[in-house]
Amino acid sequence: MCLVLQGRKEVLIGSQISHYGRGSYVLSAIDMPVSGQVSETSLAEPYLGIRITLDPREIAAQIIEHKLTVPKNSAPRAAAYIEAADTELQDAFLRLARLLKKPRDMAALAPLVKQEILYRLISAKDGGLLGQTVLAHHQEKGVNQAIHWIKTNYAEPMQIEKLAKAVSMSVSNLHHRFKAITVMSPLQYQKQIRLLEARKLLLGGHIEAATVAFKVGYESPSQFSREYRRLFGPRHCKTWNT
Repeated sequence: MCLVLQGRKEVLIGSQISHYGRGSYVLSAIDMPVSGQVSETSLAEPYLGIRITLDPREIAAQIIEHKLTVPKNSAPRAAAYIEAADTELQDAFLRLARLLKKPRDMAALAPLVKQEILYRLISAKDGGLLGQTVLAHHQEKGVNQAIHWIKTNYAEPMQIEKLAKAVSMSVSNLHHRFKAITVMSPLQYQKQIRLLEARKLLLGGHIEAATVAFKVGYESPSQFSREYRRLFGPRHCKTWNT
């Protein structure tokens, strides 16, 4: 989860590019290929955002301890989405950010502030749906196993039949559940991971685009170039070495 306290950010979730700014956050309930960059900042008002990791076990503990309601009949949200934070939640994040300047207090107080953040997230108007979404997606054993395999072997050719068998699901059920949670098919997810890894390599140093294409699993540099430009736009390709 990442909350913007100042400035604006552009985030890529699946194939959808969205913008969010002060007082809004992006939350990913499972391991999603989410990429973001600052889109608005200045010397007078530099970008300020803070990111925390949500543990499904801690969310479950909050729900049980405070007897919070989790809807049973509503469909969970997509695994990653953007939402506005209320004043109390923003204040908790600000206090967490201020602790960065107080290392002596950080170890003792940061866990308490994080617990407050979890409580405010789950007890908010749509918080029950958040709790349901995180817990439901965490319990999708087959989909999570498939995600782990793809992230570990993204540069390798993927045969959906073998992947489905490895996670003990039928091809149709894997495709249906995977897309319901990630808004992508397994092949689209793999392509997204490949392109995000390629972007890291291209931004990290002097390396030819064709070399990067082969390194992340593409057999055709021209296909890689087309898909990279389609996802990130021409402005991200200006520094390529060819």
